[in-house]
Amino acid sequence: MRYYEILYIVNPNFERKKLDETMKEIDNRLTETKSKIINHIIWGKKKLAYPMQGHKYGTYILVHYQGGNKDKLDEFDSWLKLSDLVIRHMIVRIEKEPDVLEKVDNESSIEDKEGLKSDKDKSSDDVKDKISKEKNDEETEGVE
Repeated sequence: MRYYEILYIVNPNFERKKLDETMKEIDNRLTETKSKIINHIIWGKKKLAYPMQGHKYGTYILVHYQGGNKDKLDEFDSWLKLSDLVIRHMIVRIEKEPDVLEKVDNESSIEDKEGLKSDKDKSSDDVKDKISKEKNDEETEGVE
């Protein structure tokens, strides 16, 4: 079976509701080609390498799918080129089946950005501190 991924960029000013509608429309179009969608995730808003359609930023969305009817997939590609929903897209064939990705938890990613640590991370830091303190104590005992 053939596997593909599409990376497409949409208007960065779309609200979450409009993003969901766009993703749903692309899901429906892919389903019409008898393709099976494996992953459909939002990468997020990123700066573009160069301005496209007057935008300096874009929201990147990644789709992994198992290929369907070749003629209908060509039609789908043409539809993406003409669609007002998508600024730019790229379809790539991949060699092996992609892993199913889980949704990223926004709360944990916010904690990572803010430098907050979970209880597990704090306990591992406590163990590291204790070990380094013991090493320092051993070194100071040999000096005396």
